[in-house]
Amino acid sequence: MAKVFDGRVIRECVLAELKEKVASLKKQPVLAVILVGDDPVSVSYVKLKQRIAEKIGVNFQLFHYLSEIEEDEVMAKIEELNNNSEVDGIMIQIPVPPHINRDTLIRAITPDKDVDGLRYCLGIESAFKPPVVLAIDKAMGEAGVDLSKQKVLVIGHGFLVGSPLVRHIHDHYASLKKMTVIHQLTDHLDASTKKADVIVSAVGEPGLVKADMVNHGVVLIDAGTSELGGEIRGDIDPMAYDKASFYTPVPGGIGPVTVAMLMQNLVEVANQ
Repeated sequence: MAKVFDGRVIRECVLAELKEKVASLKKQPVLAVILVGDDPVSVSYVKLKQRIAEKIGVNFQLFHYLSEIEEDEVMAKIEELNNNSEVDGIMIQIPVPPHINRDTLIRAITPDKDVDGLRYCLGIESAFKPPVVLAIDKAMGEAGVDLSKQKVLVIGHGFLVGSPLVRHIHDHYASLKKMTVIHQLTDHLDASTKKADVIVSAVGEPGLVKADMVNHGVVLIDAGTSELGGEIRGDIDPMAYDKASFYTPVPGGIGPVTVAMLMQNLVEVANQ
């Protein structure tokens, strides 16, 4: 029977430890979040982060701007936060409106306050890995997987998940047996999935990976979420779970742990 990664339980364990650490600090950690516009998904994510932050005793400061705001005004706020010694972490909720250059904003964040690891996503200096990468690492640890001895398949090479994950794996597994990176439109997707010992999917296409596309004993890490018929779905069809040795469900897998890893990054810098 496959082992299930219960992200909600892992999240609560991590948050309980962080709450104790926060209580022992001389200064309350401060997380500054910049949100531009009213994208419903972004607003929902920010509310979740605020709720979790306040739960563990973090001072959550939200700077919410209308979508019409000019880029230089947001840049001025980032510079102000960079220079504010009371602020421990700065994050920008992605995406931002088309007239604002996302990468310019990210590059403006000082590396040691980049608790969301967005600079790492750009391939430049950051003191932190993206929380979703740390959450996937957490899942790999629970699975007992040594990636250096596995054939790893990453589906999706997007800015927030696939690309930084591939960079992280290359950084930490110099003797990696084999890693393949593809996207959802790759021809004969099943030819790649059937060769993999570990599959990480980060596409956002419900049910992309079907049961007949994977081998028995495979490790399935689902970092893709989307909505279908009013329900949150993952990239991996639940029917494939029966063939896995380990899997992360959607919802309740990588997602809950990701927010906890953001708070872990913040508390780490606040504790220095």
